[in-house]
Amino acid sequence: MKQENFAAIKDKIIYVLESAAAVENSDNARPHEVYLDMVKTFRIYQYDEEYDYNIAWHDLEKWGVGLEAVAEAANRNTPVLNPPVIYRIAHKPAGVQQLKIGDSMDAILEKMAHIEDITYPMFMLTNAAQSYGAGSILNEPLLERIAGLWEDDIILLPSSVHEFLMIPFAKRRMELKEWQESVMFMNSRDFMERNVLSDSVYLYDRDKKKVVIGYCSR
Repeated sequence: MKQENFAAIKDKIIYVLESAAAVENSDNARPHEVYLDMVKTFRIYQYDEEYDYNIAWHDLEKWGVGLEAVAEAANRNTPVLNPPVIYRIAHKPAGVQQLKIGDSMDAILEKMAHIEDITYPMFMLTNAAQSYGAGSILNEPLLERIAGLWEDDIILLPSSVHEFLMIPFAKRRMELKEWQESVMFMNSRDFMERNVLSDSVYLYDRDKKKVVIGYCSR
């Protein structure tokens, strides 16, 4: 990495969610914060104008800053640089389809408020780049708005490091244990290598106003 100082890059620092194993098993462990049974890591957004750069411990040493300063910058920048996006997931004869439901978050949320005529509503939460978009569940004000629209808790299924699936708890179709088994099965598929986030199922608890582990295999 070039020898930028912290002031030069602090406005491009973002966070992503990764599996704990992705950091624990790394030969070059990276700065991170534990988030439930996952980890929140940090990157410089589109560092080479296309790809992100993973921030390492030696970068913090070079910049002369602590993890707190990096996390604070990421919390401020991420919703602006790579904002959350939501799609509706529809099951059609041609297969599962990802449907655009609005050009702005306000328009999307307006559509999401009307789920009474959908038997099994499911939505995908990601980010504008659709890359490492699972970190969008860290945007708890957004989840609070959705839970308020639905007047319900939200089931959060970690489809991959790139997205979460969201289901109103009252329309869950299966029990949390069954959803967790489904997540584990998908994570075991060969095409999921390097994209697995977690085997757990999560909930946005409307009363507690936070994400919690809803069911895990341990």
